[in-house]
Amino acid sequence: MATHEYPRRHLALLICILVVFTFSPFAVTFRHGILILNIIAATILVAGSYALSERRHLFVIAIILSIISIIATSLLLVFQKHWAVLIAHSCIVILIAFFSITILGYVFHSGRVTADRIFAAICVYMLVGYGWTFAYALLDETLPGSFATVTLIGPNDYIGRVMQLRYFSFMTLTTVGYGDVVPRSSAARTMAVLEAVMGQFYLAVLIARLVGLHIVHGLDSHSRED
Repeated sequence: MATHEYPRRHLALLICILVVFTFSPFAVTFRHGILILNIIAATILVAGSYALSERRHLFVIAIILSIISIIATSLLLVFQKHWAVLIAHSCIVILIAFFSITILGYVFHSGRVTADRIFAAICVYMLVGYGWTFAYALLDETLPGSFATVTLIGPNDYIGRVMQLRYFSFMTLTTVGYGDVVPRSSAARTMAVLEAVMGQFYLAVLIARLVGLHIVHGLDSHSRED
C-alpha cells in the first residue's frame, strides 16, 4: 500500500530527543526541574507518535503506550517507591522499543533515500541508547550495586541515576567507554556487551543499506536519462 511522505516528521522527533539530552542537566537544577523535564520528555512521545501518523494502527498503539508511560512516570513522581520505579522504567523501555522497531522498519524499507529516512535512522540510533538507559536503570533497581561510579548518587535521586546511566549507555553504544561508570555484575556486563555490539552492527548495516539504495537509485536515474 502506498504511503504519503511527511518530509519533516522524523526531524521533529530528532530535535525533541536532542532538546531533552541538552537541557535535562540544567532543568533538574530548577525548583520544578523534574516537572519541566517530564514535560519536555513528553514531547518525544508526541513527536514519536507523529512520526508514525501515516500508519493508523501503529499510531493508535503509539498513543496508547505513550499515555501509559506518562501515567507510570507520574506515579513515580508521586510515590517514589521501588514498585513505581520498576513500572515507570518498564513502560518507557517498551515504548522506546516500539518506536525503534517501527521506525527501523521505515528506514530499511525499499525506496528512495530521502532526508527524512536519514533523520529516521539517526532517531533509531539515539532511541537505542535512550532505551538501554532505562534497561540499565531497571537492572540497577533490581540488583543494587550493578554499577560502580566515581560520582555518588543519592538512593532516592532517580533522575540523577537515570542521567548517569544515560551517559554510560551512550558511551557504551559508541564504544568510547571513559571508565568512570563501570558494570560490576555479570548481568550488567552482558548488557553492556550487547549494547556495544548492537551499536556497531547497526552503523555497519545502516551505512551499507543506505549506500546500496543510493547507488541503485543513482543507476536508475542515469538509465532514464540515457
